[in-house]
Amino acid sequence: MNEKIEAFNIAAVTYDDWYKHPQGIQIFEAEKKALNIMIPEMGLGLEIGSGTGAFAKSLENDNRIIICIDPSRGMTDRAKQRGLICILGVGDSLPLRKGIINFIYMVTVIEFIPNPLSIFRDAKEVARGSPLFILFINKESNWGDLYTEIGRKGDPVFKHAKLYTLEDIDHLLKKSNYKITISIGTLNSNPQDQIIDSELLTPSAKSGVILVKAEKDSPR
Repeated sequence: MNEKIEAFNIAAVTYDDWYKHPQGIQIFEAEKKALNIMIPEMGLGLEIGSGTGAFAKSLENDNRIIICIDPSRGMTDRAKQRGLICILGVGDSLPLRKGIINFIYMVTVIEFIPNPLSIFRDAKEVARGSPLFILFINKESNWGDLYTEIGRKGDPVFKHAKLYTLEDIDHLLKKSNYKITISIGTLNSNPQDQIIDSELLTPSAKSGVILVKAEKDSPR
């Protein structure tokens, strides 16, 4: 089994414990707030790298249904326990009929994808013009420094991570014929602060995470 997937299988058992931690609760709420105002209010969505389904469950409502896809069986098993529609699979080989998805999003997943371009291109085919939303750890921030150091010290999950700047993400999206139309940043406080600044601001070096909306670019 792929070492990276096995790391997430093992982590699945205690993965949701982070969301019960005082800081973890604040981070989750900040990221959820950003996603909730950015993704469409209704339609069929797809979360690539959905993990245990914590975000999908919190974002679903009567008008917004979300399908989860993740390569980790441990993670998808936990997501199924939440009553979510789950697919065991990978984002660059989406087993979905083209054109049925209204939006696609990823939450701190691009950091663990070997070839983001393949994900973007497959997403574009499946969603057929619908937007793609990417929430990622900002490499230039103090949070980026923290997770880089955690990975350097051998964390079983973050040792596999590759962090990106907003410019990096923009470059990758342009290669896949996407353009960023909206970007916001949050987690503006430092990792050691007990109170998380969850204000949604223009992305900067203070933004611990950045969320972008990307749409299919018109051919030139």
